[in-house]
Amino acid sequence: MLLTLLFLSMVGGFCSGLIGVGGAVILIPLLLAMPPLLGTGSLSMHEIAGITMIQVLAASVTGYLAHRRSRLAHMPTIVMIGLPMGLLSFVGAAVSQSMSGHLMLGMFFILVVVAFALLLRPAVGEDSSEPTPTFTFRPVVSAICGCMVGFMSGVVGAGGGFILIPIMIRILRIPMRVTVGSSLGIVFIGALMGSVGKIITFQVQWTYLAPVLIGSLPASLCGAYVSKRISPCRIRQILLVLVLVIMIKTLYDLITY
Repeated sequence: MLLTLLFLSMVGGFCSGLIGVGGAVILIPLLLAMPPLLGTGSLSMHEIAGITMIQVLAASVTGYLAHRRSRLAHMPTIVMIGLPMGLLSFVGAAVSQSMSGHLMLGMFFILVVVAFALLLRPAVGEDSSEPTPTFTFRPVVSAICGCMVGFMSGVVGAGGGFILIPIMIRILRIPMRVTVGSSLGIVFIGALMGSVGKIITFQVQWTYLAPVLIGSLPASLCGAYVSKRISPCRIRQILLVLVLVIMIKTLYDLITY
């Protein structure tokens, strides 16, 4: 099981740095499917949510620092989305203790469907060649978005980046490169509070922590390095395909759970 977690965390960490998500959107279906397939055991949805929340926390901080050096992280956006998101993520993580695994998986599926719908059209400034594109900062709308994403992500053990990115580019109209650079900072705040919620309600299996951290941290840095060398359009396309695959797989898991 530990080697399986190490490999899967590397996959999630790389995607975290590449497209600005925490990696849980990939890890949750993989952890449901791969351990039984490889004969290394199986994990409950509550165990997976605890594992992925810690993985998101680790991957997001390293990925954010890598993007911040490129001056693509917008601090006001990070604060106005991240703080309310972190608070509601803590609440969602604590509340999830009393939820069934099937309900948690259903909420995760809803998030994936919304993310896919928002990603279908090109992002604002997607074809822009500006190194640091400009945009209009909307603090109130940003805070409201943070609250909604925070609660749902806290429940399912995801950092929320996979739904946060479509919201940032479609509703807040933030350019793709700034979105990717800022989202990991926001995800870190949400994952930090969500992790606290999972820990104090005893939903984290500490045995699994070491391979998750060892796999996530270097892979996240590699993903951030690659991200800066491909176009914003390509980043959105990668995320769109990824979310579509996850949506199909999650629907299957929801039916057969």
